[in-house]
Amino acid sequence: MPKPDTLLLSDLVRGHTYLHHHAELSITDPQANWSSVYHEAHRFRPDPLLQTSARKAYWLWQWLKNDSDSARTAYIYTGSNQTVTLYLIRPPGQLIDSLQSGSMVPRTRWAYLSDDQFIPVRMQAGQSVLMLIRVANRAGIVPVITHADTPRPSVQLRLESELFHAQRLMQQYGRNLPELQYRSWVQGGLLFFLLFVVLIFVQYRQALYGYYALYVLAGCVYSLLKTRTYTPVGQVLVNFPFARFYALELVLWAGWGAYTLFLVELLNLRVSHPGTARRLVHWGRFAVGYSLVSGAVLMLTNDGGLYQLNYWACRFVFVTIHVVVLVWLLRSVPSVLTRYVVLGNVLLTGIGILASLRASELILKDTSLPGFVDNLLMLPLGVLLEIIVFALALAHRIRLVDRERQASQQAYVEEIEQRTAYEKRLAEVEMLALRSQMNPHFLFNSLNTIEYFVLKGDEANATRYLSSFSRLLRLILNHSNEDTVRLSEDLTGLHLYLELESSRFDENFRYTLEVDPAIDPDDVVIPPLLLQPFVENAIWHGLQHSHRPDKRLWVRVLLDADERILFEIEDNGIGRAEAGLLKSRSSTRRNSLGMSITKQRIDLLNRNYQSKLHVELVDLLADGQSGTLVRITLQPRPNPSILDQPN
Repeated sequence: MPKPDTLLLSDLVRGHTYLHHHAELSITDPQANWSSVYHEAHRFRPDPLLQTSARKAYWLWQWLKNDSDSARTAYIYTGSNQTVTLYLIRPPGQLIDSLQSGSMVPRTRWAYLSDDQFIPVRMQAGQSVLMLIRVANRAGIVPVITHADTPRPSVQLRLESELFHAQRLMQQYGRNLPELQYRSWVQGGLLFFLLFVVLIFVQYRQALYGYYALYVLAGCVYSLLKTRTYTPVGQVLVNFPFARFYALELVLWAGWGAYTLFLVELLNLRVSHPGTARRLVHWGRFAVGYSLVSGAVLMLTNDGGLYQLNYWACRFVFVTIHVVVLVWLLRSVPSVLTRYVVLGNVLLTGIGILASLRASELILKDTSLPGFVDNLLMLPLGVLLEIIVFALALAHRIRLVDRERQASQQAYVEEIEQRTAYEKRLAEVEMLALRSQMNPHFLFNSLNTIEYFVLKGDEANATRYLSSFSRLLRLILNHSNEDTVRLSEDLTGLHLYLELESSRFDENFRYTLEVDPAIDPDDVVIPPLLLQPFVENAIWHGLQHSHRPDKRLWVRVLLDADERILFEIEDNGIGRAEAGLLKSRSSTRRNSLGMSITKQRIDLLNRNYQSKLHVELVDLLADGQSGTLVRITLQPRPNPSILDQPN
């Protein structure tokens, strides 16, 4: 077997050399192993313009000798190849070691534990070995679909001395340190926003915050996937090379879908533009579904052609639909929130374009801007700025919703106040109408009594009755336009009424009017003529038909333990049952108009005012005697303004 030219470590005068300038090359199917290649493969000098294929494996043959008097380590720089495997062979075909590296190799199988682009070659003093280096794409779990020649393996591997390698790494780390710091700040900002919006979503459970959280999550994942391999996060991600590489496109599509759904909720398009909202929702769901399907297919096949199709489809379809949606929003959704959306997209698109141009060295080549501004030209920064703008949009939307809610509540309160004022005024009109019915009713009865005394020729009683009646009439007229009167004034009128009724019935019944000493009648207000109808009813239906010689009527004003005012009208007449029987037999029924009106007044008072009146009728039956007790409860104990406070 012919021996290729041997490369000496001392030949690395400049610290490095490219192996394809010295080595021979074999091309095989990816399934070929090192042994078959070593014994059977055809070798040739590679053409500098050689076009490699994604469906082939490329083997570099190079003898290497450590011509120094001490152990040395050389490093093979593998570039962006998916898999590079170094077989160290001692003739006649004895495998000394095999080392591996590459972007699609898990970290646990790296030869150089801190980086996937280097393979160390450790050699003893004077040692010579054959380096058989395999360069190929990694096969997927299932066969490829497109069979496209992409990505193409590169045989331009570089052999580096220890000193050159150390200097290069130091320069690389020095250049990357500012970028690493800025990227860490961006990732911290994204994670902060993610935690913040997740907490908001947990609190309010609104779709708007859920879609916003998914969009922020996509930005976080994209930023983390772009982390360099020598960082702690990168060291974890490189254990899953397929997921780390292909998840970038998956995240872009899923983030776009969440972004679309977020816009629908942010701008309330379901209400203002339901047709467009439905189309955008369908598109957003399609984007999320497509990301999952395409991501799974790419990870299973590792199909470079399919990846390129997905890559450019994402860029062209994404940009096209993105621009169409933005133009439509500017023309059809004249909202202040639309400006936030446009501003966020301008920041993201502008920084994304600059970052792409910077990465491809089309701008700022070999240039470092003041303050390492060029290190800020990265897509995750654009995502973070857009997310910040969207957070401001959310805050503005919350403020607008709060203003609308306050305006709605104010309008509702004004409507309630107007309705309450209207109902109160209506109740007052009804009360006035009832009093206008009640006063003539009482006057009619009193005039009948005066007529009775005149016809009877009882001038003394007629004169006395007329004097008391005029005082009572003046009191009633004074209270005719009042909603409430003092208890003392109402008791004065009631006392005059009882005197008139006692004279009318030849003073054949006695009455007692008692007020609890704990009650100041001047501090209590009640509706005018509240007690008079109950007293009238007791006299006309209870005492008039009684044959007892000691007809009695008690009117009591009491204060109970709960600070409630109790009005009690008690008589020892025939009772309600007997009175009802007499009314049913009478051919000339006396309608108790006053009681009917009073019940209506109490219903209106209880419906429209804070103070509540409760009427209780009790039949008194004991030792063969009968009677009736009316108990009126006023709760709570009022002050002079309490009946003027509507519900």
